[in-house]
Amino acid sequence: MKFFKSLFKFLFAIFIIALVAGGIYTWVVIDNAPTISEAQLKEKANPEGIQDYVTADSIPQQYRDAVTSTEDATFETNNGVNSDGLRALVVSNVKALFGNGVGRGGSSITQQLVKLTAFKNNAEPTPKRKIQEIYLATKLTREYSKDQIFEFYVNKIFQGYNRYGAETISEFYYQKPLKKLSLAQQATIAGIGQTPVEYDLYKNPKAVEERRNIVLLSMFNNNKITEKAYNQAINTKIDDGLVLPN
Repeated sequence: MKFFKSLFKFLFAIFIIALVAGGIYTWVVIDNAPTISEAQLKEKANPEGIQDYVTADSIPQQYRDAVTSTEDATFETNNGVNSDGLRALVVSNVKALFGNGVGRGGSSITQQLVKLTAFKNNAEPTPKRKIQEIYLATKLTREYSKDQIFEFYVNKIFQGYNRYGAETISEFYYQKPLKKLSLAQQATIAGIGQTPVEYDLYKNPKAVEERRNIVLLSMFNNNKITEKAYNQAINTKIDDGLVLPN
C-alpha cells in the first residue's frame, strides 16, 4: 500500500509539473503570435494571383450556407474555433502518434483565414502554430463581425487557375458574378476551394460533381435547403452554364 501511495504522489507531481510547463509554453507561444491587420486580411493570398474582390453585401446567403454547412457548421455562433473540429484534431493526432490513421486539421473557417493570412508560407501544422492559430482565430472573432470574417475568407481561398476568391472563379467558369449563379452552381464553387487542383471543372468534372453533391447534402442536413431544392440541384448537370475556355 505504501508503494502505491508513493507512486500516486510521484505521478501526481509529474502531472502538475507537466501542466505548469504546458501553461508556460502556451503563454510564451501566444505572446509571440504574429499580429494581423485589416489590410493583411484584405490583401491577396498571392500577389501574382488574379482576384475579383467581393464585399459581404454581394455574397449570396445561399453560397454562405453552402460553405459553412460543409466547412464549419458552427461558424455563425462559434468563437472562432469549431469545438467538434478541435476534438477531431486532438483525437486524430493522438491516434496518429500510435500509428493509427493520419492526423486531421479540424480548422474552422476563421482558423483557415488565419492560416491564409499569417501562416501562408508555413504549411506545417506544428503545435506552436496550432496554438497561435486558435488564439488568433478567437481574437479575430472579437474584433470583426461574422460578415467581415466571411468576406475576408471568401476572397482569399485559392480556386485554381491562379485565381483567388469565389467571385473570381465564378467569373472564370460561368462568366457571371456569384450572386447570379444557381444553387447547383454555387454549391459547385463552394466545393472547389477544398482541393482546387483535384476539383477542376474542366479536367475532372466527375470529381467536382461528387464534391458538389456532398455540399448539397450538407446544406440539406443543416436545413439550409428544402428536399425539393436538393433533388433539383443534384440532378443538374455539372457542366450546366459552364463557359468553355478559349
